[in-house]
Amino acid sequence: MRKTIQLIILIFLYTNLAKGQFNIPEAPRKIYPVQDYAGVLSKKQIEKLNQKLVSYYKITSTEIFISIIQDLHGEDPNFLAAQWGEKWKIGSLHKNNGIVILLSVNDRKISIQNGYGIEPYLTDFLTTRIIEKAKPILKKNLYYLAIDSCIQEIFQILQNQYHHKKQKKKVFPMWNLFICMSVFFVMLFFLCRKKIIDSSLLNTLLLTDFIFRNKNFHSHENEDNFDGFGGGGNFGGGGSSGNW
Repeated sequence: MRKTIQLIILIFLYTNLAKGQFNIPEAPRKIYPVQDYAGVLSKKQIEKLNQKLVSYYKITSTEIFISIIQDLHGEDPNFLAAQWGEKWKIGSLHKNNGIVILLSVNDRKISIQNGYGIEPYLTDFLTTRIIEKAKPILKKNLYYLAIDSCIQEIFQILQNQYHHKKQKKKVFPMWNLFICMSVFFVMLFFLCRKKIIDSSLLNTLLLTDFIFRNKNFHSHENEDNFDGFGGGGNFGGGGSSGNW
């Protein structure tokens, strides 16, 4: 009888331990901002959110990561969101400006967790306010609108923070370029007339220049210059969670 009771207790403890574990998946080679494991967003909605968050990242270097899961399996949403940010290295290594927004559909819970660098600007009070605004939208199962609401609030709060410093490029005046090219081709034409150089060289240069310019123009037309999230930010800069 004693052994039976011990076995029941062990089974109970093991069941609760297993229930309290959520295995954060391995990070993909290229991390996009939105990861929908619950399948509540359409492909178009994911693309729109990704475009918005990638554009924001390129301007500010701040990485806002969205993870939507089916179930927490007993995990604390704040702990899981922070651990996810740590494992996937969301944010810049030196600025620690990563943000993780975690939604659990079955548990009806949302958490917003910050990297250390975000803490002075996005306080616990402000993340609570963002969640409160999103709750009525989440209650209607409008996940895209709720996430977009959170993002817009964060954009507003972090306005003018972490902007990339753009170096001024030295621009060569177009009229200088025009003069140089004109002088070059006049001299080249004169040398051809004097038969100092072969006239076919002029045609070759003009044709090559035309092809080269067109080739360069098209090569950058569809270039994807987004390398993905995951710079190496540290989490623990506060945040909050709530039920809807």
